[in-house]
Amino acid sequence: MSTPVEIPTTAHYSITADAHPGALPRILELFALRNITPDLVKVRQYKQDEIFDTNLSIDIHVSGLSGPEQQIIFHKLVAQVSVQNVRKEILFRKARPKLAS
Repeated sequence: MSTPVEIPTTAHYSITADAHPGALPRILELFALRNITPDLVKVRQYKQDEIFDTNLSIDIHVSGLSGPEQQIIFHKLVAQVSVQNVRKEILFRKARPKLAS
């Protein structure tokens, strides 16, 4: 009987947070406390218009997490005070994501 081959996956967390100086370190600390180094962290500060405050758009890719680990991190991200929105998707990859040169 053959064992099913597990396809390597990458969890992609797309986060919108307040552009507060402590927001990014608190978000990244959730990974550090679990001894996880993300494969990719991309942050952009933006302001939609004059009415709304400035926000951070944060994309984090992490490969090799189990389903339960992905959910725990998702729920901890949602619970962060400065986080407004979190979206998680699973990317199927054969190689680790790389930054553009």
